[in-house]
Amino acid sequence: MVYLEQTSIDRDLVLDFFLVLSRMEFALKLAGYVTGNEKKVSPDWDKFGKDIRVSFDRAPNETVSNALAYYLSVPPDKQVLIDGRLDWIPAVPTDGTEIERALILIRRVRNNLFHGGKYNSQAHTETARNQQLLEMGICILKQAMRILPNVQKAYDGASI
Repeated sequence: MVYLEQTSIDRDLVLDFFLVLSRMEFALKLAGYVTGNEKKVSPDWDKFGKDIRVSFDRAPNETVSNALAYYLSVPPDKQVLIDGRLDWIPAVPTDGTEIERALILIRRVRNNLFHGGKYNSQAHTETARNQQLLEMGICILKQAMRILPNVQKAYDGASI
């Protein structure tokens, strides 16, 4: 766990975010939101986003609405390579509804953490912002899974 100590982000929050997101990906695949073949299988986030977009827009409470607004107004940057140097650029998805764009951005947060983009605490001093992205991402994911009972059941470990 030495790597978690090298980031200024709360380690329990990082773990919670990864566990919720990985469990959500498992639930999506089990509930039929899956794409792939014999060589690779992935959750079909795009289909899930499309299927929940109308219900999600009507369902969120104030906490979820605030989380969604934060993600879309202060989205996570994307790590890129410019002239052989790692850098960060704003890259806001423009296609789809708010929840569809937020699901893309939540996966970007995961990628930034998982692929090492947020472990340099000297380069990333925005601890509060990073923690908000994790907390609000968890909030959005939990609301999204509640929209479809079969996804919620799979997430909770029930057979569907």
